[in-house]
Amino acid sequence: MVFAVGALLVGWVQAARAAERPEVNADTPAVQLIADAVTEYDAGRYDEARALFRLAHQKAPTARTLRGIGMASFELRDYVEATRSLTGALREERRPLTDEQRRQVEVLLARAETFVGHFSLQVRPASAELLVDRQPAAREPDGSLLLGFGHHLIAARCAGCVPAEKLIEVDVTGGERREIAIVLAETAPAATSAVNLSPQTGAGTSASLVDQPTATSGAATPWWWAGGAVVGAVGATAGALWWADRGRELDTCRMAGSRCQNESTVADERDVAIGVTVGLGAAAITSGIVAALLWHRHDVVSHSVACLVGKETVSCAIRF
Repeated sequence: MVFAVGALLVGWVQAARAAERPEVNADTPAVQLIADAVTEYDAGRYDEARALFRLAHQKAPTARTLRGIGMASFELRDYVEATRSLTGALREERRPLTDEQRRQVEVLLARAETFVGHFSLQVRPASAELLVDRQPAAREPDGSLLLGFGHHLIAARCAGCVPAEKLIEVDVTGGERREIAIVLAETAPAATSAVNLSPQTGAGTSASLVDQPTATSGAATPWWWAGGAVVGAVGATAGALWWADRGRELDTCRMAGSRCQNESTVADERDVAIGVTVGLGAAAITSGIVAALLWHRHDVVSHSVACLVGKETVSCAIRF
């Protein structure tokens, strides 16, 4: 059995070399490169052979040069490149493969595909950048991704998305076919305000002052908060007076000793007075701060942009 398989492989290699050699006589700019590539391949120097086949393919791309690249890549155990090049050789119509070469390529391609993983990708948004192991991804014509043995990190990046990057880890064992979906949520564009400048032609400079008031639909809101602050302050003052009165009453009761019959009631009233005073005081302070902030926000004069336009220059200053 081993002898039969070995004989088959030897026969295949000999046939492949014989089929490649006739290219040397072809009248193309890549004649010498192909001849040198075949020589290097015969000598088992597959790195050199692949480099020469690639140069020949750049000068005169054909199905035969892709086949040579795929064969050398397979010998180098670069199964991703072998799969890619051998698939291309079967599809290429320039100097297409003979029937015998096609059968040989199909056999070698089937072997190479058992050593890679095929991944169908769904990336949203479509404009997201795709990386594999921190390098730009090389996707196939159908958008799929071929990965060799081992652990890989697939990342999608989108500057206007949340999150800006999403990572997926993949362990390739060979022969698997999977679908991977990477979805990033695009953020809504932020509203922006623009200042239109129309510089006058000719010598000299011109200055413009543009006021940018905020919306005035809620202009009465600061007064509501201010009124709440006043009511809270009045309530806190009344609570403080009640607190003081209940405190004095409690002290008097405790001095009376056993004659004091309502100590617990007075103590409860004092505690309620303390709570009312503290609560209304905090509410008054908070309302006052909110009112001050809203008044500042509605100050039209405090949001002005002044721009000075000169020859080929624009200088702007913002007043807060």
